[in-house]
Amino acid sequence: MHGHRKGQLLITAIVAITIILCFEVTPLLAAQKIKPTNGDPDAQSLANTHKLSLSFGGLLMSGRVTTAVLPTTLGDYGDMNPIESPFGFGVSFDYNVTPKMRLFIDGNAYSYRKQVGVAGENSESFWVYEMTDYETHYLHFDDDAFFDMRTAGFRLGVKYDLPRGNMRPWFGMGVGVYSWKADYCTADRTKSWGSATGTTFGPTFLCGVDFMFARSSRHPFMLSVYGDFASPVVKPVIDNLFIDGWTWDNSGGNHVMGPYRFGVSLGIFQ
Repeated sequence: MHGHRKGQLLITAIVAITIILCFEVTPLLAAQKIKPTNGDPDAQSLANTHKLSLSFGGLLMSGRVTTAVLPTTLGDYGDMNPIESPFGFGVSFDYNVTPKMRLFIDGNAYSYRKQVGVAGENSESFWVYEMTDYETHYLHFDDDAFFDMRTAGFRLGVKYDLPRGNMRPWFGMGVGVYSWKADYCTADRTKSWGSATGTTFGPTFLCGVDFMFARSSRHPFMLSVYGDFASPVVKPVIDNLFIDGWTWDNSGGNHVMGPYRFGVSLGIFQ
């Protein structure tokens, strides 16, 4: 558990560094006259000659989640606790409508979970107390159990570039449509105690820096580091969760993906 919290702190620190990189370093770069070397085109020239780019990448996420129960041994009893195993990956198409503005459409898949039961041990919550007519707070598990959130979505948006030399700092926003599934299941997802699915949409906000390579080649490529922030919130209702007749109504809601995301992608210009 302590190692997991250290991981959450690391992700948060990386996100903070990304924000500083985008909004503090960019003005410094803009104040300098960085010239391309060896006759290679700079980032703005690439935007004029190679309008379309295709990128693949992966990311880590940070956030908190509400679950129906939590293991008594984890010491995390409460409404909101750090998510676990948070990752995502996706593909993006960017098109320069002007040398400094891009439209993008991307598709992404996200996954995170939270352990809610330990094999051979009890979990607890006030929800269990309500479902048992106030007889007990405890629910016994024979298998390790997890709250598992999986989301896939498409997003359309715009990015504004601040190109300098072989670097292209940028910021932007997008609006996406997301299909999600919230499931209480085993680690390998072969057994489920209850699930809910749905579709939602919402805005997200981005910033990052692209580093250009092989700028004189037919297909230059770039390495990008970026931050991606905000997430739609959904309120799953799961009937017959763990026991027939028990209903989990998550009135507080959960994010369909970690609201703080840090990623790296590799792109190629067409």
